[in-house]
Amino acid sequence: MDANYADTLRQAVVAHRQGNLKQAERLYKIVISAPLSLTDKDRDREVVALAYNNLGFARQHNGDLDAAIENYRQAINVKPDNHEAHNNLGYTLALKGDLKGAIASYKEAIRIKPDFIEAYYHMGQALQERGDLRASIESYNQLLKFKPDSADAFNARGAVLQLKGELDAAIESYHQVLNLDSNYYEAYNNMGSAWQAKGDLDRAIECFDQALKIKPEYASALNNKGHALFDKGETDAAIDCYKEAIQKNPDSVESYNNLANALRETGNYEEALKVFEIIDEPRFKKAFEVSPSKPLYWINAKSQLLECLYILGRYEQLEERIKQLAESGDKNRRVSAVAAFIADQLKIDNPHTFCKNPLDFVHVGNLGNYVSDIDSFIADLIEEGDRESQVWEPIHGVTKSGFATSNTMFHAGQNCTTLEEILRHEIAFYRNSFESEDCEFIRQWPAEYDLKGWFVRLVRNGHQRSHIHPAGWLSGVVYLKTLDLSDSEEGAIELGLHGFELPILDDSYERKVHRPKAGEILLFPSSLFHRTIPFSQDTDRCVIAFDMHPAVRF
Repeated sequence: MDANYADTLRQAVVAHRQGNLKQAERLYKIVISAPLSLTDKDRDREVVALAYNNLGFARQHNGDLDAAIENYRQAINVKPDNHEAHNNLGYTLALKGDLKGAIASYKEAIRIKPDFIEAYYHMGQALQERGDLRASIESYNQLLKFKPDSADAFNARGAVLQLKGELDAAIESYHQVLNLDSNYYEAYNNMGSAWQAKGDLDRAIECFDQALKIKPEYASALNNKGHALFDKGETDAAIDCYKEAIQKNPDSVESYNNLANALRETGNYEEALKVFEIIDEPRFKKAFEVSPSKPLYWINAKSQLLECLYILGRYEQLEERIKQLAESGDKNRRVSAVAAFIADQLKIDNPHTFCKNPLDFVHVGNLGNYVSDIDSFIADLIEEGDRESQVWEPIHGVTKSGFATSNTMFHAGQNCTTLEEILRHEIAFYRNSFESEDCEFIRQWPAEYDLKGWFVRLVRNGHQRSHIHPAGWLSGVVYLKTLDLSDSEEGAIELGLHGFELPILDDSYERKVHRPKAGEILLFPSSLFHRTIPFSQDTDRCVIAFDMHPAVRF
């Protein structure tokens, strides 16, 4: 390869840094097309691999992820020990939703360069999103061994510890961030959320105020402060926070959603409806995240519009909106749940085709079909659940008088890994059993999916309020310890059409009560409301609940 090609590569890098991506791509392609010399192949491979890697980076920046992935792989083919290309490949695979492939690429980058800080950081993020919180924390710990003054790593580690329910450890990690950088406003914001999860609302508000002192326009801190104020009962102050967040960031969908929910919670349905309608405008369509691991996924203005219209008694407008959603091919599980209830209450046809009659799709299986010693297997599952961090009555959750873990139980140990394999077999059986049914729930069954599971231990008076799992497609419960009450519904699960405290016009809506036994596997559509009936016995009730999430691939 002529020395001029090295000069061409330098020119490409300069163009790239200046933002002239078209010029950079043209020059990278010139370098890539150069013939390798017989005398200096190692140096030539270095130059070509760098050109492929940089071309991939430019294409990634332009949003052409498939082309970027191909370029990174070409860089690796030319120079297999190119740790930068392995890392960049991992990052782009993660953007595409291929977390397993991304993690493998990061591990290869680290194998080549054991002190590669950037790869540890990205791997920690991918492991977190995949649900393997232990491994994510360990990745950040490894990074901190090589760079103990990394405020970013301490902050990221704190966030994962918080997700895992280890709130004190998370707060300590945020303190370490602030010891390194007292102006790290994200750490104050994260610490405030951790204090709020612990129930110390005053400390939480202090942290949010510190973040806002450093960055007054920080919408996330304003929103979080609003949440804490609302939990304190200071609803007017909370609403003011959400409005201020909108003023400072008019494109913040989260701020609009928080304001609308606060107005709804305080009975201002007309005002809430107006804000939900703003969120439903086309300008915000691209803002929503498609992955349940991302906060914006949980904003559901489409359904909440319907709920406000129903509460306000605007039935004609309500029917028209449901019809429009159905005609658009909507598969939103919260919309499906609300539409089924409204249709029952108003005695109208339900046009929403995701799952018109969710109670028809309830299935009961049993661990006994897969393991010979159920009692030992259940005991081992409970032991693995008890080793996980458990939060008492998780904030803003449905669990009352009980503990719950994060939704990463299938990474909790070998028995939980085995349970995931069992559930995949049971889910395949479930799908085949309903194969002939004519509804989108079955017809559009995800070709690929992930399972997210969490351990729940209820104690005396324990129960769960009526709810659905809008991130899931199929939901379920594995019963580990139950109440032996043949003459009572205490501790049973009720499945029905009613939820979200919507007004009941006709109390004869359909519902089913199932008295579970240890070892049973209960499956049902994620759009079906369900609740656990409180029990008065001085005992506990243990389950692993789970959701089947359609895999996100771009």
